[in-house]
Amino acid sequence: MTLFRTCGRTATAQLRGFSSSSTLRVGPESPNFVELPRPIQPDLPPKPRVKGTLPVPREIFPRRRADKPRPEYIAAATPLPKNNEKIGANEPHAEYREWKREMANMRRKNLKAGLLELHKRKKRIDERMNQRSRAKQARREQVFKQGDRDDERLTRPSVIQEMLPQRISVLPDPDREERLAQSRARWESKKLQKELERRDWLHTLYMNARSFITTEEQLAAEIEKVFPEGLNEAWRSDHQHGDNVWNLGLPPTVQNIVNESGKSESNRWELTQGRLKKLGEEITGGKV
Repeated sequence: MTLFRTCGRTATAQLRGFSSSSTLRVGPESPNFVELPRPIQPDLPPKPRVKGTLPVPREIFPRRRADKPRPEYIAAATPLPKNNEKIGANEPHAEYREWKREMANMRRKNLKAGLLELHKRKKRIDERMNQRSRAKQARREQVFKQGDRDDERLTRPSVIQEMLPQRISVLPDPDREERLAQSRARWESKKLQKELERRDWLHTLYMNARSFITTEEQLAAEIEKVFPEGLNEAWRSDHQHGDNVWNLGLPPTVQNIVNESGKSESNRWELTQGRLKKLGEEITGGKV
């Protein structure tokens, strides 16, 4: 069931009228169901929303191309035609060719005038920006260097001049030289330590280079040693030691090491030799 806006009688069906007047049949879901007084002066139309963003304008006179406003660049950018003969009136398409020539001359003229005018505008804008910047800097320096106002100076409590805060650029630092000497000594010590470590690494590399494989003959011999032609029985189990790097047996435990160290005289001899070797390395400062 719907209602008329101008009368109170009901209707069983909505009918479309032939007139364009405001006496239309609307339902309760329409915003025009309740009549509200309209203002005499209509609202301003909203600004259309522009989708997307404008691209960043290109720099016409970059720093790497400072020759653009010069006559050499303009002459190279607007070269004259090679065939500059006069077009006869009886030639075919004479009017079209003459129009093309006029358009080319106009493009050259516009390009030259545009470059010169844009460069003049850029210089004017840069000079204006520099003037504003210099004025701001001068104003800032003036504010920093200006003294106290008379009302503040005359109404200030009685404090001697030496106790007032001084405007100095750098705070005093009496211990600066001592701290710099300590920092320099620490830096020298770390530098010497790094040099010694690097020297030790080079010596260790030199000592370990004896077992490096550098030739094809050494590589073939190592392959024959690790992968013999026949079947290596030591590969069948990990409970016995073999020559292969993948078959060295179970890793020893701490108890096994303790027991083996005090088991026989040969083990004590090897332990002593290892300790002597380490002691010699510490004394000589390198691998033995």
